[in-house]
Amino acid sequence: MTGISTVQRLTAEELHTTAPDDVMVISETRGGAIAAWALDGGLAFAAKDDYSGAACWLSVVGDPQVAPVLVDAALAELGGQIAGLTVPRGVDLARWNADSAPGQEADSDWDLMATWAPPAAQPAESLVAVLDDRPEIQGFLDRVNPHHSVRADYELVEQWAGVRDETSGALLGVGALTRRISGVAYLASIATDPVARGRGFGGAITAALTRQAFEDGERLCTLAHYHPNDSARRLYVRLGYETTHRFSSGRLRERAELSR
Repeated sequence: MTGISTVQRLTAEELHTTAPDDVMVISETRGGAIAAWALDGGLAFAAKDDYSGAACWLSVVGDPQVAPVLVDAALAELGGQIAGLTVPRGVDLARWNADSAPGQEADSDWDLMATWAPPAAQPAESLVAVLDDRPEIQGFLDRVNPHHSVRADYELVEQWAGVRDETSGALLGVGALTRRISGVAYLASIATDPVARGRGFGGAITAALTRQAFEDGERLCTLAHYHPNDSARRLYVRLGYETTHRFSSGRLRERAELSR
């Protein structure tokens, strides 16, 4: 494997010049990176992660074979500042004593997806409405999807939308149009009540929120889902989303303990 001496230190500007179209780089560092490194088809960058609350989270994109060298270089430079890692799937997080991601029972495998155009209208989309009752939304998420990615009161949510039962008014599905700290549009906490699955509500909510992002002037809309989740992946693909990265994420236990 290439030695660590060949790792190139990049500025934030150089990172964006090197990977101008990489969705992960754009999503996590459009507002700036703490530090970045490059090596033989791979890039690593440290940036604030708003969802986990970490002031410094290290992400690696590109060739999994060079990911360990990039991680080691970043840890050597930033040391205990790095709270956790996101690496290409297949890279062993245990090498760095990485624990499960916050709220997860195991190392968090997930896929990043993106679309560059609004989807076609969906059959159930006329039932989708803007939601304003945040406690009601949170109660719904806690019940049907305890591992939801953002809470109802998350400050970067721009719009909650959902579908209600036409008779009882009870929520049957919800989703959020939010943003990464970079400003990139991001859909999160899309959830459907098990009793209402198979009726197209998840697709309708996703389509409506994606279309809203483009109506707001965005050129890119992203989302992520835990792996494996083939039903979600198929739904998103049908709406025009493409898988751009397959990742695993974990918190560094020793550094988390040192920071307390």
